[in-house]
Amino acid sequence: MRPLEKSAPLCDRQTGFIHHPSGFPLEFKRIWFGGRARRVEEELHDIGLLFECDRYLPPGAIIEIRIPLRSETERFRGRVVLVRHNGECHEIGLWVTCREDAARMRIVEQICHIESYLKQKKYSEGPYTINREQIAAEWIRRYADSVPSL
Repeated sequence: MRPLEKSAPLCDRQTGFIHHPSGFPLEFKRIWFGGRARRVEEELHDIGLLFECDRYLPPGAIIEIRIPLRSETERFRGRVVLVRHNGECHEIGLWVTCREDAARMRIVEQICHIESYLKQKKYSEGPYTINREQIAAEWIRRYADSVPSL
């Protein structure tokens, strides 16, 4: 078993967007029709998501991301507002299309980071010494303050 990659910081320094953990599943599809339900000024909020993608998505594209969490899949729609080429992949910056989704995405991303942190701890300290609740509380103490607020 190879060591887990060092994860990116929780928030991007340049944009303030939340980094989606690179080892955590995220799927997306481009929305070609029905993506302009609201005006641009009404769509954009202060919470953004930054994720790695193996293909280029043009700025302005409307996409739906899906993040599997336990027994459910969380879905969010957003507009691509940033594309950075990063070696073998692209970093895609997404602003979600409504305030309720922004609040929900903020919570979902914290859960993703806690789950990734738990995997790192299991790898480095062994699976039998880990208590999920203690690890979650540790992550919250250490990192929750750095999650952007609405």
